[in-house]
Amino acid sequence: MKKLLILGGANAQVPAIVRAKELGYYTITCDYLPENPGHAYSDKYENISTIDEKKVLKFAIEEKIDGIIAYASDPSAPSAAYVSEKLNLAGASYNITKIFCEKDLFRQFQKKNGFITPWFWVIRSQKELDSIRGKIQFPCIVKPVDLSGSKGVHLLYREEELDVGVEDAMTLSRCKRVIIEQYIETPYFQLHGDGIVFNGTLQFLELGDQRFHNSVPIGSSLPSQINPSIMALVKEQVAKLIKASKFDCGGINVEVRVSKTNEIYIIEIGPRTGGNYIPQLIQAATGFDEMTTSLKLAMGEACSYIFKNKKNYCFQYIVGSERGGIFKELFIDDYMKKKVMQKYVHKLEGDYVEDYENSNGVVGVVILKFSNFQEMEDDIKSIKTHIKVIIKEETSEKQISC
Repeated sequence: MKKLLILGGANAQVPAIVRAKELGYYTITCDYLPENPGHAYSDKYENISTIDEKKVLKFAIEEKIDGIIAYASDPSAPSAAYVSEKLNLAGASYNITKIFCEKDLFRQFQKKNGFITPWFWVIRSQKELDSIRGKIQFPCIVKPVDLSGSKGVHLLYREEELDVGVEDAMTLSRCKRVIIEQYIETPYFQLHGDGIVFNGTLQFLELGDQRFHNSVPIGSSLPSQINPSIMALVKEQVAKLIKASKFDCGGINVEVRVSKTNEIYIIEIGPRTGGNYIPQLIQAATGFDEMTTSLKLAMGEACSYIFKNKKNYCFQYIVGSERGGIFKELFIDDYMKKKVMQKYVHKLEGDYVEDYENSNGVVGVVILKFSNFQEMEDDIKSIKTHIKVIIKEETSEKQISC
């Protein structure tokens, strides 16, 4: 039986672990959290941090694995690439994976290879911030270069906000580097979705409209509203960047913004499938089984990229509470229940719920399907009246719109 090592056993990895076993693979998981739910589904669990590349490699050699994948996990992606490269397994190179995972390296790569790039500065200290302070234009975005899930990300409109935003991003960054970059104004939604790369070529890419609240994503909808001719140009640019990078094999998570003058800015390419169940959204909307494809690619197996050309109207709703409290339940009213295709709840009754400022505050994800475009847009606008996080506060329970 072929062995697949999946880095991580969090909620996002559970569907992939289950599918891997359905595909007949002996499935091994590892991370530093033995209580993570995915380990209950895998054939074997090992307590090793997924970012400790050398320990993961040593364990992979001991287990004689046939494939490795960092499914829906940015921090784990370099370790997966490191192991696959050392053991000559399917996957992307370690070098390009590091570039895709670190935002400053990605911007430098884009600039060097002639892609449209936001202006950006990379700083490592307060002294470096002071040296460029007068050159920064607002609004701008501040991010740790090595984190995902909106952790430490700030959209700043005034110079007075700069020190606090940079300090927070620097504190959270593992490598203590922060990128300050141009905020790209757009008349469209930000485009967001996943792709599949094989033999250095982009084989599949589906991008939807990403919705935000205070710069934190609350979900993506498919199909996108953007003009098909613009979408074609976006996909062409992503394919071109993949070719230039020599990224060989695996899933990618893509974010793109199109400016008022239709300039295409590739904001990020993560070297892994999207988190918060983006593959499930894509399958519901298009019929393409991205999860199975990415697992088979990690095992070095040939895949068919033919998919049912569905055009379902679907929304991936990332549910979070507007303030902290003790979780009671995720409430969905009768009107919206009939539109739920899949529901993933990450909290148990009695768990503490953070306010939703980044991925740490995610209560769950709901995949919804609608009859037509207008229904989808209307329901997204009113979704807080239909789906709520119910929290307990001492002697009372309160409904918190998510």
